[in-house]
Amino acid sequence: MKEKKLIVLTAVLNFISASLKFILGIVFSFSTLIADSIQSFLDFITDIISLVVNKIGKRRANKTYPFGYGQVYYLSNIFTGLLLLFIGLFIFYEVFSFKSKFIPNIIILIGLLIVLIIKGLVIFLIKKYLNSTKSESLVESYKESKADFISTCVVIVVLILTFFEKYIPNYINVDKIGSICMAIYIFYTSIKIIISNIRGILTNDEGNDELKHNIKKELKQFREFRVANIKIIKMSYYYSVFLQIDVNNNIKIKDYLIIEKKIKKHLKSSNKLIKYIDVEPL
Repeated sequence: MKEKKLIVLTAVLNFISASLKFILGIVFSFSTLIADSIQSFLDFITDIISLVVNKIGKRRANKTYPFGYGQVYYLSNIFTGLLLLFIGLFIFYEVFSFKSKFIPNIIILIGLLIVLIIKGLVIFLIKKYLNSTKSESLVESYKESKADFISTCVVIVVLILTFFEKYIPNYINVDKIGSICMAIYIFYTSIKIIISNIRGILTNDEGNDELKHNIKKELKQFREFRVANIKIIKMSYYYSVFLQIDVNNNIKIKDYLIIEKKIKKHLKSSNKLIKYIDVEPL
């Protein structure tokens, strides 16, 4: 399955699961589930953002952006983190403003089990794709889907506890405590995402001498050109490599494109962490 089709499929599944959570939360006045559904909608939004980001991030380097568009992945993740932060604030507001009394119902449990099946399918599909190909946006989607799966399990635990609320003191509101825990978890996740991706931007332009040495060593076997400059940018789980090569000034465009194709094929096969390669003549 191609990456774009996978993102569209997971977006549809994420929308279905988030909508199911939200409807059940509103109908049965379950504030913990409403809070979780709001966070789940972020998975759907992230999938939509991924479609745009992938299109931008895979553009070739040019004069305006000589090192490509790789940082767009970090920027989109920071945007996701900020959305999570605002969602956490909204959940805190919702906890203290939501007045309806929740009455536990077995229908909610059945609905949440359906959500778990859907989220499990999303995780399986993304993981299967990532086993063969690294994708920065899908790595983030995988993390968010796992987090959503765990949060749904937490909601189920809260729901089960509400069935035994008659044995719990009146001043303890299990539903509101569950919502507060959900908000704290979202805050923690958002701060973690923001900090890690800001660090990624600040340390993005890194000189990896060992990798540069290995690239030069791998390309020495080719006699048609000489490696003049190497620029390496770490993009979270993988690298983008920008090469300037010294070739004969009289070389034909057709021959140069063949050389470029050889370089890309050879480097990607020699190091699976090299995702994108841009080559330009000196």
